Order: sequence, then structure tokens, then C-alpha cells
Amino acid sequence: MSESSADVRTFLIADVRGYTRFTEEYGDEVAARLAAKFVEVVQDSVEGRGGTVVEIRGDEALAVFTSPRQAIRAAVDLQARFDEETEADSELPLRVGIGIDSGEAILLDDGSYRGGALNVAARLCGRAHGGEVLLSEGTSRLAGRLPGISYVDRGRAHLKNISEPIHTFAVRSEREPATANRWVLMFFGRPGRTFGWKLGMAVVLIAAITAGAVVYLTARGPEATQGAGKTTPSTTMGEEGSSGSMTTTDHTMTTGARSNLPPLEQLMSYATENKWTCSDLGAIQPGARAALACSTQSQTYPVVFQMTLFRNERILRNAYAAELRQANIRPNTGDCTPDAWGGEIEWFHGIGEPGGRAFCHLDEADQRAYLTWTSDAGKKILVVAQLNGLQHRRLFFWWRNVRHDLV
Repeated sequence: MSESSADVRTFLIADVRGYTRFTEEYGDEVAARLAAKFVEVVQDSVEGRGGTVVEIRGDEALAVFTSPRQAIRAAVDLQARFDEETEADSELPLRVGIGIDSGEAILLDDGSYRGGALNVAARLCGRAHGGEVLLSEGTSRLAGRLPGISYVDRGRAHLKNISEPIHTFAVRSEREPATANRWVLMFFGRPGRTFGWKLGMAVVLIAAITAGAVVYLTARGPEATQGAGKTTPSTTMGEEGSSGSMTTTDHTMTTGARSNLPPLEQLMSYATENKWTCSDLGAIQPGARAALACSTQSQTYPVVFQMTLFRNERILRNAYAAELRQANIRPNTGDCTPDAWGGEIEWFHGIGEPGGRAFCHLDEADQRAYLTWTSDAGKKILVVAQLNGLQHRRLFFWWRNVRHDLV
């Protein structure tokens, strides 16, 4: 078909997060059930808004719309349905990222499309977290204001194989949970019951603060028998080791006693000892035994994070390796220090006491700093935390202390 027949269309691409790991952990049969549920939801929501499903590849779907307004509403419908389906059957979690872009595209004889908007939609989908919808500025302008829907500015993003940076927006619906709970859902999965102070209140306060950082970190402490019968004081110092305020926490539970607790209670014991505010998220990732969404303070800067307890070391290492690949960072390069933030390194508990691996990087487009780490023995814990901003120095000094606490 010739270029003269090209029309402006809006493309929606949706992708199930963690599908490969889910398949490895639970097998092809269970993964096929998850994919079938995904396909059913996509077809119903897309067709219900006048769109056409062009292609589905197991955990990924491409749809096309003649109306950008209907594409955005379809995306909102999809995320609502994915949340409902996950709530109804948590063993088949649908944590899906969605990207949308509009532009001229050519319909080929085989029913597929060719156009730059497909590439942008695919890149935005890749950047979207589970539960999130990202769209381009062009699509937001074509759609205009939609009742019950708002756009949250996510800044300009440099997308792979796209020459110019793309101004992106996240889509918010009035039907979604409150801002705080939706934040937890977007990054951590479905929210659960709350422990201690209301987690939502903590996250609302965080949303009002502009400075901060984003960190993905993985930690495993010493073996369960190590340190049994001892108490471990944890000290949090001011930024850069200053003589500012210092908070000391007395870890009253021994490592051996903690290992005898059920998975969720093991994680909650850390929260209790450190006075974190936490909410039970359930086993939201493949191979997870329990997960908490938590908030705390590092000096005057709030930190929000997730702790997930995994079944074994293999699953934990796979999670770290997947994050490393996604960040496109080469192993054993660069550094993670207050003055050099970008690379993959080995870290230590002390002299001659290896801690594990870690990688860090900055994303200026998203205005976030990232950090991921593992330890070499003991608990299989994955921790994910986020605040907005590029405050990697503050992130480093927070991590410097916290990495030794989860043992």
C-alpha cells in the first residue's frame, strides 16, 4: 500500500511484566492460563472502545484505534480490569505496562502496520511500570481533555532508536485508588492490609516533596545460624557521616528466631525493629513468599520501599540479573559512590567480608536514581524503593547503612 494512503492512527501496546520469570517458576501450563486471561481482557477492553487487536504474542498485545480518546479510555479500562482479575486470582498476577502513541501509519496487505508511532508506543510500553499507562505529548494533544482522566507530566524521555526526546505523560483515572495506594500498586503490585500508621498517609507526604531518589535493591543477610543469640544495634547517621542527628535501633530479635517465623512475619520483624510503616502486598512476584510495601525517613527525606522474600537463591539471582539487563549496564564496570553513580560492583560488609553485588544508574528523563543490590548468604530478600529526583548522594548514604540491616 502506498504512502498516500497513510492515515493518522493511535497505537496501544501492552506487555505483562515478569512473564518470562513467571513461566520459569510456575511452568508452561500456568503461564498459558495467565496469557489466556491477558488475551481475554485485552480483546474485551479494546473492542469495547472501538479498537482493533492487530497482534497478540503471548504476553504482549498491539491494538490500533482511529480515535486517540478511545485508545486512552481503553488503556484505563485495561488497567482496571487487570487489577480486578489479579485481585480475584492472585496466583495469576496481571501486572501490565501500557504505551500509547499516535501518528501516520500505513496498513500493509498482511494486516500489519508500518509507522514511527508503533516504535514510540513500544518504547513507552517498555518504560511503563506494571499498572502504568504512558503516552506521548502528541497523543495527549490529539485527545485533549477527557472527563475523569488527567495527565501527569513525566518529562522528556530519550527512547532507544528514536532520534528526538519524547515528552511523555502518565495517565490517571478518577476511578483509580487514592494517589498513595495507586503509587504502591504501580510499582509493587496490588495493595493489601496496612500495618502501623497508614501507609497511604506516608506516601501522600512523599508525593508533596520534590527531592528524593529511586532505588531498586536486593539483599540477603548472613545464614540463619550466624549471630544467633545476639542483638544488633543499627545506627543511621546524617548525610555524608555528618554530626547531625543519629537514631539508634536495638534489634531485639535474633536471626535464628526470625528464621522460624512465617515469611510475612519475618519481613514484619524488620519493620517492627526499624519502626517502618508497612502494608502486606502478598506474594506479588513469581517465586515470592511474602512482600511488604514500607515507608521510613532518612533524615528529612522519606524513603518508600518494598521488601519481597523469595523462595530460593536462584530466583533471587535471576531477579537481579533481569534488572541488570534492563538497565543495560555491563558487569564489573563503573562505580556506585557519592561522586560516581553508574556501574556494577562488588560491595562489602567490612574489610575481608564480602557483601554481594550492586549496580546503580541515573535516569535523567525519569528524574530518578536507581540502585540494585544482593548479598551473598542467608535471606533471599528483594527490596524496591522509590522517591522522585536525582539525589544519588543521599541515596548512597541511605544505602550504606540499610544494606547491613537486612540480615
